[in-house]
Amino acid sequence: MKKLSSPIDLIKMSVDIFSKKKNLIFFLEIYLLILPFSVFSVVQNFVPALQNLQLTYSWQLGLNLLLNVGYLLVSALVGVSVISSFRTVLGNEKLSVIEALRKSCAKYWWPYFLLTIVVAIITGLGFVLLIVPGVLFLTWFSFARFILVEKGSKIKESLVTSRNLVKGKFWKIFGRLIVFGVFELVVEFIFSTIPYGIGTIFTGFLGALFILPPYLLYKELE
Repeated sequence: MKKLSSPIDLIKMSVDIFSKKKNLIFFLEIYLLILPFSVFSVVQNFVPALQNLQLTYSWQLGLNLLLNVGYLLVSALVGVSVISSFRTVLGNEKLSVIEALRKSCAKYWWPYFLLTIVVAIITGLGFVLLIVPGVLFLTWFSFARFILVEKGSKIKESLVTSRNLVKGKFWKIFGRLIVFGVFELVVEFIFSTIPYGIGTIFTGFLGALFILPPYLLYKELE
């Protein structure tokens, strides 16, 4: 099998792909379509301030729950849209942004959302039981979202296929995922210094950049 690229090389390739003018425009067009929904993540930061409006505890709790569910749904929309767009960006397919969103979201938005919940529950239980199972599950299922969107696989099939891709290369993949995570945290920290939620919204535009390194790793494994 071809030797896997180093995590730094994968990040560099991702930055090169993301920073190309035509790709920046493509991702910006996608982000502008979902920008109104991004206010969920910003509004959440101001929920405690609603106490000044003298709302009852039940209203505050209900509003917070609504915002969290909405944010999860929007995150699924963003994830499906970005992963679907990679085929257009990397494969030079001639497909409009609106058409790409319409096709991908209509078919994969709900399964992607459910897959995200399933992986979160499995991984969470793994960390509760012991750190090792949590790390194992997190690494095994790290490519399931790509498989679901690109192959149109069912949730269970996506999980199994992802685990099979990791088999025999666990530590190499785990190490790369750690570096990708550090890269994302550093970038998010830098932009978090921008006040009034502006940094959060801008970081949302960089979502494609954060997903690209593990996606490129997935394509190498595939």
